[in-house]
Amino acid sequence: MSNGKEVKAAFAKAVAWGTAVACAGTDVVLITKESIPQSIEHLPDDLAGQYWPVEADQGLITCGGELAGYLRYEALGKLLAMAMGAASAPAPLGGGAYLHQLRMTGNTDGLFGTLAVFKGFSVHEYASVKVDGFTIEGMAGQPVQVTFHLICDGLTLNTSTGANTVASMEALSTPDSGNRVLFHQGQFWLNDKDGGALGQGDEIFPSRFVLSFRRNLTGDHLAGGNQKIAESVMAAFPELSLTLEFPTYSSDTYLDDLGSDTRKKIKINFAALEIAPGVFFGFSLFMPHLVLTNATTAVDRAGKIQHPITADILGAASAPEGMPGITAPLAIDLVNTEALGPLA
Repeated sequence: MSNGKEVKAAFAKAVAWGTAVACAGTDVVLITKESIPQSIEHLPDDLAGQYWPVEADQGLITCGGELAGYLRYEALGKLLAMAMGAASAPAPLGGGAYLHQLRMTGNTDGLFGTLAVFKGFSVHEYASVKVDGFTIEGMAGQPVQVTFHLICDGLTLNTSTGANTVASMEALSTPDSGNRVLFHQGQFWLNDKDGGALGQGDEIFPSRFVLSFRRNLTGDHLAGGNQKIAESVMAAFPELSLTLEFPTYSSDTYLDDLGSDTRKKIKINFAALEIAPGVFFGFSLFMPHLVLTNATTAVDRAGKIQHPITADILGAASAPEGMPGITAPLAIDLVNTEALGPLA
């Protein structure tokens, strides 16, 4: 009987929409949850002169869902880069460490991959998958989690045939676990968008954060596509938001900023084990332009008054001080031991 203990997932960059590629060991990703259903429309032949339809034809195929796991310093760069749009060539930092800069582009045309999920009995293969964004969430005392939002062209069930088979997936080595991004490893620095470069004096101390990023991709059904969608493209502006929760209401700063429409910028930086002297595993988020949309201090019990705030994340007309070259709404820096670029 198949169970969650047997699940193994891999995601490989593909080159032709609708054509699956074989996943290699370097493509294996560690996940905790997967839900990517396929829906097939059926069209009854409702001609007159019958009491009920007795024939139906297959209609449009839609497929998509979510892939979730712990955010890690390694092994998730490809999925993150697929959503962001661009990744720099890895920059050596010495001692086997590399800097990867993931940057948000205006679209992600031509960026997609093959996802294979081995479930103990068969391989659920999604030949072409677009990453429509992700949600990163962390709270005090817990590992940070990430959920990738996926749009697929369809689902194929493989056992002994196909690009990814039971035998080929079983042969892939599972990467070492651990190396999770932990909430307590993070530093949050926030100040005014037009203020100076972020530094230690700008540190804030939330107990929870949620970063939401959706590309707003849409795939059209076209003639000759076997009822499957063509490569998804952006149908609207991307939507990004950030929520920060503070366990105690102790300042009117954010309420004042909301009322005065004071724009902000933020850097969230996580650092873990040392790779080489002075070089640590790292995961950094840069947001150059925050627009506060909500700041509350509601009282619902005889206890501490909590203080959550929410902001929309926009692009910047020019890079703010301390964030050279960053004008898109979101930028990510990764420091790890992966010598190959995530989009190579």
